[in-house]
Amino acid sequence: MPTYHDEDEPEDDIDESEYPDDEEADWNLDPATEACPHCGKEISEDAQRCPHCGQYISKEDAPPKRRGWIVAVVVVLIVLTLLGLLIGW
Repeated sequence: MPTYHDEDEPEDDIDESEYPDDEEADWNLDPATEACPHCGKEISEDAQRCPHCGQYISKEDAPPKRRGWIVAVVVVLIVLTLLGLLIGW
């Protein structure tokens, strides 16, 4: 009588109900792909950013753009206001 370890269990002892139904099983292990809207190369449909060109796939995935000039204007206005208060306008 042969002895089996847990991982060496003979397939005769496996109940057929342990296997997934053919309709429910996802036998295709390759991820679904689509073309990048920027460079046209194939990427995963779940990708947020193209690994080829580095562009974000949609505007929702992209981080918000920083508006550096607005920050600079606000800082200048604050500095001018503080200088005006110090000088005594």
